[in-house]
Amino acid sequence: MRRVRALEVVFFATGFASLLLQVVWQRLISLHAGVDLVASTTVVAAFMAGLGLGNLVGGVVADRRSPRAVLGLYAASAALVGVYGLVSPVLLYDGYRAVAPSLGGVGSTFAFNLALLAVPTTLMGVSMPLLARGVVTTVDEAAHRLGRLYAINTLGAALGAGVSGWYLLGTFGFVSSIRLASACYLLAATVALVLWRAATPDTKDVAAPAPTATPSGRDRAWPWYAAYALTGAVALGLEVVFLRLVDALMRSNAYTFAHVLTLYLVCFALGSAAGARVVKRVEQPGQTFLRLQLAIGATALLGLLVLVHMPLPPVRAMFDSYFASDGYLSTGPAMPETARAAAKLVFVYALGPVTVMGLPVFLMGLAYPFVQAEVSRELSRLGRGTGRLLFANIVGNVVGTLVVSFVLLDALGSAGTLRLLAGLSVGLGLWGVWLGRQSLAGRRLAWGSVALVALSCVAVFPSNERLWRFFHAAPEGALVLVEERACVNAWVTKEQGEQVLFLNATSQNGWPYDDFHVVIGIVPSLVHPAPKRALAVGLGAGSTAWGLLQDERLTSVECVEICGGEIELVRHLAASHDSAESRQLLEDPRSHLIVGDGRKHLLAAQQPWDVITVDAMRPNGASAGNVYSEEFYELVAAHLAPGGLFAQWVPTPRVLETVKQVFPHVVVLEVPGGRGEFLLASDAPVTIDRARLSERIAARGAGLREGQRASVRAFIEGVTPRVERAGGPPAPVAETALNSDLFPRDEYFLNR
Repeated sequence: MRRVRALEVVFFATGFASLLLQVVWQRLISLHAGVDLVASTTVVAAFMAGLGLGNLVGGVVADRRSPRAVLGLYAASAALVGVYGLVSPVLLYDGYRAVAPSLGGVGSTFAFNLALLAVPTTLMGVSMPLLARGVVTTVDEAAHRLGRLYAINTLGAALGAGVSGWYLLGTFGFVSSIRLASACYLLAATVALVLWRAATPDTKDVAAPAPTATPSGRDRAWPWYAAYALTGAVALGLEVVFLRLVDALMRSNAYTFAHVLTLYLVCFALGSAAGARVVKRVEQPGQTFLRLQLAIGATALLGLLVLVHMPLPPVRAMFDSYFASDGYLSTGPAMPETARAAAKLVFVYALGPVTVMGLPVFLMGLAYPFVQAEVSRELSRLGRGTGRLLFANIVGNVVGTLVVSFVLLDALGSAGTLRLLAGLSVGLGLWGVWLGRQSLAGRRLAWGSVALVALSCVAVFPSNERLWRFFHAAPEGALVLVEERACVNAWVTKEQGEQVLFLNATSQNGWPYDDFHVVIGIVPSLVHPAPKRALAVGLGAGSTAWGLLQDERLTSVECVEICGGEIELVRHLAASHDSAESRQLLEDPRSHLIVGDGRKHLLAAQQPWDVITVDAMRPNGASAGNVYSEEFYELVAAHLAPGGLFAQWVPTPRVLETVKQVFPHVVVLEVPGGRGEFLLASDAPVTIDRARLSERIAARGAGLREGQRASVRAFIEGVTPRVERAGGPPAPVAETALNSDLFPRDEYFLNR
């Protein structure tokens, strides 16, 4: 028993380390592969493919070895993962950067990601089948022991997700976090090796019993593998949608992914632990597993039904206040600020996410020990059965992720996707009810009632437009929604008629175009003596790219935007609001709107630009560190023609210091009215000649409305450039004053 408890601790530690490694490895790869859905999904698919292969291999190997022998193999696999982790920054960052420009398609990207991740993820995957053989001594205890082991590993993974996202990455950076995870694996390997050496004589390497043949000569467990594959597809599909919804709830910041993943894993682990305690008392575990899918399908919709149709007026008012204020929760003027902050934390980080996904994920975990019991009928086939079961589930995970991400979100939106996934789960549950039709009348009535509730939830679930009106606090008729695989894009009409752009329920900018974004586009072009080609990273409402187009000297203006739905919203403005700006963005032959990752676009570019602007996201957004790092600015500088200008707003002092480390000439310009500051940076002195700029704006910018023209003139006449760097070496600053690829400090704003 002491050995089992020690292995549970080891499995907890490796669960923690594996999630920490997955999070950091995905961030490292995204720096060069991009953060668009294609890139991120190929990383997830490659990671899961390795885990699935490991489960298959581990199952075969475990059944051919004694319990003592599998401890030695487990120790070796953990040690190899730890060693790989230590060298992974060189492979996944420096090595990937060298190869990235030649990875042109989805297939080549996936193949390269798989080649990088196959070895460590396969070694991670072998752990569960090996430990299954190492800790289970009788068939009767298999489902209980393995359900408990799975719960412990998942709790460790939840801790890894939470601690990494909320603390480690923002406090110590990527490399130090990888070293911690590698140390956990090496320590786990050491403990497993000690247990292997201390094994008693009766557990030495005696040949494991040969697997007994089933009466038909084939594996009778295959229907359960198929069922668990289907539930795996539903589970990961639901996770994709839950992440999108909670991201909207949390207003899309760097902590969203860690928070959602932590809650998901905690709920799953608690469910698995609960299932492990009761599985021994269930006579028909397979039918119970199937019937639980009824409850999973119902609760996947029920939480959102409760939120959208909030029956309690005070709570409903809190939700509407939070969404309408774009993240500020107003609970009455008499409530102290600290109480409002506490209420917001409870609402955003606990009540909302748990309501959306807590119960269905708990039930997913609860179901695992029951299906494990169905494939654990023979001790001699325990490792193989466990490996195949987990492999089937992972195959379902991959399929569910790909189908939801690339097909269903585009075709059905979040609401339709949820309804379809819940329907699949309910259908599987109805099959389980049908299989148990000879059970007691009371039991049939209970499960029949659950089936009725599940089918009712599927039938009355709100439309996609109604669901997202809730997250935007938009009345009927005030929301124009374009949901696609990458983002949820929306125009919301405010009371004054202003159109405000929201991405993933977070406000960005609006139309009519505000002066600040127009100035960021038009001023750097006017300052340049003879611009020909320009690049805008980030479309938004289109104001920066449109500002660039006002300079007729430019022969090409490229705009790269990761959220392709924004282009559809620009078309909507052009058609329904008679927006001349939107029509120019769409129809000007110099304008090229490109859907893609801006950093990846720069990395693959062949020709330089004369002007580059970056107006992509707030610095605390998820993966924002990719476009606010010293290495990114070096990439920008490398793709500017001699004398070219780089323009970007100044969101934080650290961003300005980071730019100053790369560009020898940096000036900061303040937009009148306290609207903010933006910088101009170049390899040559940046000269702000008011008279020449006035001449250029007078001769150009025919598309500017009179108010915009007056604002630009006022800016030119009143601006006083603040020189931040005028040649020479950069001023020495502390490392903590900079953002880097491997330590994006501004992104993790709570850890500053």
